[in-house]
Amino acid sequence: MIRLCLLALSVALCLTGCMSGTIEPSVVMTGVAMVPTAIARIATPTALHASTEQMEQGLRVYRAQYCGVCHQLSVAETAGQFGPSHDGMAWTAQTRLLNPAYTGNASTPDEYLRESILTPEAYIVDGYALSSHPMPSYAHLSPKEIDVLVYLLAHQR
Repeated sequence: MIRLCLLALSVALCLTGCMSGTIEPSVVMTGVAMVPTAIARIATPTALHASTEQMEQGLRVYRAQYCGVCHQLSVAETAGQFGPSHDGMAWTAQTRLLNPAYTGNASTPDEYLRESILTPEAYIVDGYALSSHPMPSYAHLSPKEIDVLVYLLAHQR
């Protein structure tokens, strides 16, 4: 119930323009006691510089692994049609964690994204169970490559 209230509050703040900075989704999802910390993590100029570098690295890995063949991601200029869209993935990951049908082991959006990259069979998105193009594991990627992919996807709003 607390997670649902936090999600509703975050969505309301974003829609009204009261929360325009970058907030780490994992902080928002950890509980009521962390909400002030989440607000304090609104991006600073230094954080924005670091995030630009990680976003660029994430885009390079995303393109090199041909993720856009299956997934749409506007920032990568891809229009894949076999898998779910990656646009808005920050909120999508939170929503999937709250879905009673979610059967994976993640408890934060970043963990969900990592799980989806490494063990995609842990949770099959509604409508894709019978796909002729199931999501493969990307466990062959380095930890750094996985980290920047998670960062990229976690910052798609």
